[in-house]
Amino acid sequence: MSNIIQTTNPVIGKVVEALKNRKITGLAAVDAAHARKLILDIVPEGAVIGIGDSSSVRQIQVLSALEERGNRVINGFDPGKKIHDLKSHFENGFWPMIEATVCDAYLTGSNAITEDGRIINVDGNGNRVAGMIWGHPITILVMGQNKIVKDLEEGMDRVKNVIAPEHLKRKGAPSPCTKTGYCHDCIGPQRACAVTSIIESSPPHTKIYVILVDEDLGLGWDRAWPQERINRIIRNHEEHMVMCPMPECIFEKGNNDKLWEMARQKRRGNVWP
Repeated sequence: MSNIIQTTNPVIGKVVEALKNRKITGLAAVDAAHARKLILDIVPEGAVIGIGDSSSVRQIQVLSALEERGNRVINGFDPGKKIHDLKSHFENGFWPMIEATVCDAYLTGSNAITEDGRIINVDGNGNRVAGMIWGHPITILVMGQNKIVKDLEEGMDRVKNVIAPEHLKRKGAPSPCTKTGYCHDCIGPQRACAVTSIIESSPPHTKIYVILVDEDLGLGWDRAWPQERINRIIRNHEEHMVMCPMPECIFEKGNNDKLWEMARQKRRGNVWP
């Protein structure tokens, strides 16, 4: 697989070069079709690939291409599988999220990446960031050009004061940022941002690939950008959201313990009633 820069976007080229020094393979894609090809080149035929929640991944339409080739795709965020009670949440969401993190390859998006190659994420469940760094030999992160930020300060501002409020608003979360549009660093049951991670290098047992696409993908923008561009990013993201708003059964008291008991039973080969 070639690592030749195939985009005229100089910022993408700069990030790809920076990633080399971090033992991360950066690949530039001119568009979604090119990104799909790169992913199919990276993922071995017959490999089991886990998916982390990402509208960027859904936007490039790579999952159907992997399945058509014969790869098993474990996806706890399949918009075609509805969640309406605890059992369907376990079968279609919770258990696939567990399985996805221990497989042959893991595919997801990211909140932001700095020009010097540091990858920034804030997560609620933690399954997405856990899957990025452990449980499989290959991780692939798909990011649009709109996810590139100058440095960590700009990246954290983007995540906390643009991405998180906009994402949580669509999830129906009670966090105060959904009303004000900026982070309150809230504490208590209304806080949704549980895990913050900064990847600065590939860990010893997982090779990380970053595919930077010369298109806007996923949720994220600079407030100084033209409103037309921001609106286009929002529309494309909303077309590829899942579980928005979140099903009430996920938050009902006592259900977390039940989900883990269901997981224990499943590992033993038992069927939850």
